[in-house]
Amino acid sequence: HLSIRRQRQMCIRDRPNSGDRKNLLMANILGIDYGKKYIGYAIGNDITLTSSTKGTIIYKNQKKLFQGIQDLVNEWEIKLVILGLPINMDDTESKMSREVRSFKEKIEKSLNIKCKLHDERLSSFEAKQQMDVIKKNKTQPNPGIDAFAAQVILESWLREKSRNV
Repeated sequence: HLSIRRQRQMCIRDRPNSGDRKNLLMANILGIDYGKKYIGYAIGNDITLTSSTKGTIIYKNQKKLFQGIQDLVNEWEIKLVILGLPINMDDTESKMSREVRSFKEKIEKSLNIKCKLHDERLSSFEAKQQMDVIKKNKTQPNPGIDAFAAQVILESWLREKSRNV
């Protein structure tokens, strides 16, 4: 396993240098798949438009959860949080959607960081497919379904962002 510092260096190694991108600042982004007991998380970058699965925070109370997120924000110098919003296939919202919207507000207030919601439909399905591939290929560590779902959510947001630039 790579140290967190080494993983961070790998994630941000492609800093823009001079030229046309001189005034462009790279920002690391935290993708979150929110659950009632676990949150999966992934780290992405808005310049390279890449992300990597990182892990899962298991929590019993909101204080522990917010401390875990704050630690990630500090360690990875996160500038934006992308939070998966569970929307039903018929475009209606569920009780969990309302919980996620409330969680978004709490992140912004308590951690003083911008947070955006992103449709997470089918992210668990896609994450399960990725996990099945990793299980067959034993050379990679398995960070868990929640972390893969966070990466799927973040990569979807990054793809959408790149199309709108």
